[in-house]
Amino acid sequence: MRTLYKISFLWALGALWTGVGMSLPAQTLIYDNTENDLLTRFNTGTYEVGNEILLAGTARYLTYFSFEYWGLNAGSATAPSFSQPITATLTFYEMNGAPVSDYPSPGTSLFSESFSVPSPTSRSTFVFTAGSDFDAGGLFIPTSDMTWSVQFSGMGVSDTVGVDIYAPPTVGSAYGDYWQNDGTAISPSWVLLTNSVPMDFAAEMYANENVPEPSMLALSLAGGLGILTLVRRLRRKE
Repeated sequence: MRTLYKISFLWALGALWTGVGMSLPAQTLIYDNTENDLLTRFNTGTYEVGNEILLAGTARYLTYFSFEYWGLNAGSATAPSFSQPITATLTFYEMNGAPVSDYPSPGTSLFSESFSVPSPTSRSTFVFTAGSDFDAGGLFIPTSDMTWSVQFSGMGVSDTVGVDIYAPPTVGSAYGDYWQNDGTAISPSWVLLTNSVPMDFAAEMYANENVPEPSMLALSLAGGLGILTLVRRLRRKE
């Protein structure tokens, strides 16, 4: 009977892992602008600035997003901290807002999260993931044309922060200009701006084609638990 118990246990474990594995789709790289560094730093000030991008492929359940930033406290070349606490807000937008220069502006917010900027850095990366910042199954992006924006706030007179500029993207594409929110609290408005270099912010995105199927996972767990219950009953008969 012990042999039966061992075999049944392995069968149950295999059923559980198979079901979980079948319910977790593979991640796909849908945007990558981390390869072609233009060695250009963009001081965003306190404005909300956005990069309009076009996503590759068809996977739209976002599971991973990252972007590069830099920060400096000019009060000391080796300052371990900013002169006062700094925060940043990341936002994703659909491009369905009021037209600006005949182009739709950022409109419906799909995601927004505020967080602390820890310390001065020559270059670091903020990372956002499913199960931590997004839903466990991924954040649904209902479009291929979107804008992601960042806004830093709280800087002291000696503090400077911003994003790194890369171009062109190696996966997906971008327009080379950028959106800037004028910061009006009651009726914020966007302007479309350019610079001497393509203004594409360093970022990377992965997504799933669809969310894990609860029915498959539930079926696997139910089957596995049923097998384990049977094993326990058989074991008590020894």
